[in-house]
Amino acid sequence: IALRSACLSALSQILGSAAKSCLEPAAATQVMTSLVSVLSEDTSEPEGKKKGKKKGKDSAEKRKELRVAAIKTAEKAAHIPELVGGLSKMAGPILGSVASENIEESVASLSILQSIAASGVVAAESVCLADGCMQQVVAAAELHRAAPDIRWAIAGLFEALTNSGSDDCSMLIAHHATPIVVALAKTNDPELQMRALKILRRLAMTGINKFTMQKSYQAIHELVPLLARHDPAQQALVSEILAHMASTDNAFYGENAKALGEARALKPLMVLAKSRDSIVHRNATWALAAMTACEKNHVPMRACIDTLLMVVERGTPVAQRYAVMAVSNMAATDRTREMLKSKGAEGILRKCAHNNSGDRMLTELIHKTALHNLKRMGTQVFNIPAP
Repeated sequence: IALRSACLSALSQILGSAAKSCLEPAAATQVMTSLVSVLSEDTSEPEGKKKGKKKGKDSAEKRKELRVAAIKTAEKAAHIPELVGGLSKMAGPILGSVASENIEESVASLSILQSIAASGVVAAESVCLADGCMQQVVAAAELHRAAPDIRWAIAGLFEALTNSGSDDCSMLIAHHATPIVVALAKTNDPELQMRALKILRRLAMTGINKFTMQKSYQAIHELVPLLARHDPAQQALVSEILAHMASTDNAFYGENAKALGEARALKPLMVLAKSRDSIVHRNATWALAAMTACEKNHVPMRACIDTLLMVVERGTPVAQRYAVMAVSNMAATDRTREMLKSKGAEGILRKCAHNNSGDRMLTELIHKTALHNLKRMGTQVFNIPAP
């Protein structure tokens, strides 16, 4: 075992040096074969050498050290494009180290999986669909929850999996690890917060994920307090995630629009809809519009009528469209329709259509939906689409 550990240590140094460029295909195959051999071994204490047998315990410890050495060598190999393909076939054995009590082993194994997942969609799915992958990552997060290195390693792996474009990968993360990603977004590290929020945005773009994240983990309620952050980049991301969560083309997921109202998102979104940052302004208005897809939100949302009409008058073109959608939906409810009329909504809408006559989508939204509901007591409420 000692000799094998020394050999792995030497191999690790070679893979981390300039000599790696001289690695022949046959040698690369031998590297992979040796790593598979070690990582597939059982590191538990042999039967019959249990309690009271110091020699057996020492042997088990040495085998664990051998595995750590193999994982560290594999981590070096993961940075060599020619070897990543071979590592992708070892996702199962590598997963055995993800939830290790040895934090270095855990971080190294997560780093390997990240490199594999970043090499392509097929490789990403080989990682994500490996038996127990998400459960192992969640276990590692819980075991080393206070360790910054683990947080960064998990964020890196989730980024690689979601950026791969695989729906299966994003679905499994949403199903098993939403609380982990939300926890990363709540850390005190601004850079880690941003990375976590970008992962959540990616997850929230898929229909089934929106339902799972809210139904199982109350993601909307967890994220609404983050609207109070002062960084415009984070305000834009959080409001966009919430808007994605509540924007659907399928009524099955429509309860998220109701949840956005229940989570008390109205006031912070009203503030952000007036932001001078055009992205924050657009996303907050979009989220407010998404709330109007649920008629139960209409009466409480009377408080934001002035804000929506202000956006219709002076907002950016995309924000104006969303504000018009919101006004159209709110005009489908008697109490909010009367308040819209009393605040001159019809005149504001007509002026907006006149000033933006070249924007066909906006003018049609105004004449065919908003004014129809406002003047003719229309009752149709529309789901709000993503941009």
